[in-house]
Amino acid sequence: MTPEELDQLQLEEQQRQQALEERIYCCTAASCLSAGAARVKQALTEEVKAQGLEGKVEVCGTGCLGLCSRGPLVKLASTGELFGGLDEKTAPALLSKAPEDKTALEACRIDTSAPFFIKQHKIVLANSGRVDPERLADYIAAGGYQALARALTEMKPQEVIAEIKASGLRGRGGAGYPTGLKWELVARQPVSPRYIICNADEGDPGAFMDRSVLEGDPHRVLEGMALAGYAVGAQQGYIYVRGEYALAIERLQAAIKQAEREKLLGNRILETSFQFRVDIRVGAGAFVCGEETALIASVEGKRGQPRQRPPYPPERGLWGKPTLINNVETFANVPAIILNGAKWFSSIGTASSKGTKVFALAGRIRNTGLIEVPMGTSLRTILFDIGGGVPEGSNFKAAQTGGPSGGCIPAAHLDT
Repeated sequence: MTPEELDQLQLEEQQRQQALEERIYCCTAASCLSAGAARVKQALTEEVKAQGLEGKVEVCGTGCLGLCSRGPLVKLASTGELFGGLDEKTAPALLSKAPEDKTALEACRIDTSAPFFIKQHKIVLANSGRVDPERLADYIAAGGYQALARALTEMKPQEVIAEIKASGLRGRGGAGYPTGLKWELVARQPVSPRYIICNADEGDPGAFMDRSVLEGDPHRVLEGMALAGYAVGAQQGYIYVRGEYALAIERLQAAIKQAEREKLLGNRILETSFQFRVDIRVGAGAFVCGEETALIASVEGKRGQPRQRPPYPPERGLWGKPTLINNVETFANVPAIILNGAKWFSSIGTASSKGTKVFALAGRIRNTGLIEVPMGTSLRTILFDIGGGVPEGSNFKAAQTGGPSGGCIPAAHLDT
């Protein structure tokens, strides 16, 4: 596929979708699937056939729609309406014009003007409710791989690094190290080959941010890794993902095959001289492998055990070679930065922390689910405005951030 063919495929798929009378998105993330989303999707598909609406109405899966407490969730593309708590018996009413069916659906309608939705700012999760994670054409229609095409045809590797540095993007894995600086360190190494590793070893109980991104938008992560590979001079990438994330692994495997088939990964990407492969390494569920040197050891087939640093992975990492390690959310930000520019990204967030952050809300809170908010958003806003506060009959005591490796934030500090 050439860059021109990519543009043409984007246009054709956009036109195909616009010609439909309706596109029904069923959340097919792990949370909604556990609540019966597969049965809802099947019931809607059968109803489309029963009414002879093939070619006019399309039912497809999509990534996490956020409000997991109301799952399974279904979104209508034509109006943006969102419905929750449907089952295989009530879902077909979405395709009915009968007044009694419309009335029955009101109890399932979700108010998308509520704080849970309007106080979010989505970059990493922008494609949730827009693309089917199992269709490459959907990702391309939403602008997918355009950032990679721009970088390969209009930018030098050092210009890509400069853009990431100027954006102020920091690693989303916890340490907050400046992403562009880390890329620059790897690119400056005189040794080759160099490697890219995506850390998807998300081990904190209650955390499902990376899992949801991989399940709902795998091509975004692959594109981010390819951009990093071009920038630092790497031709091989690895995604280290927890074995418990079976659905994420399945969709990543499918996405890699799709991208390779269309010359978006592999040799001569977009008919240029750049080549970059991505392979998956499945972890055995060791919490310690979230630490980068332990992760590297595990990828090498050794016991996942941290080693003393320095040397750091940018100097001597995988098999003793320069290695760039970022987590899922970090890579997922990269395509948007290259497409929209560093100035756009740096206008979001705070003076020292740019962009947005994805959070998983879990525990005794009304609105459990997945959210994305600008850096600098207070815990009070997250917990009480977006999260809806604690259920009736309970009193707020503390919020634990970061899983077992984080700390408890007392109520007095909620505005910090």
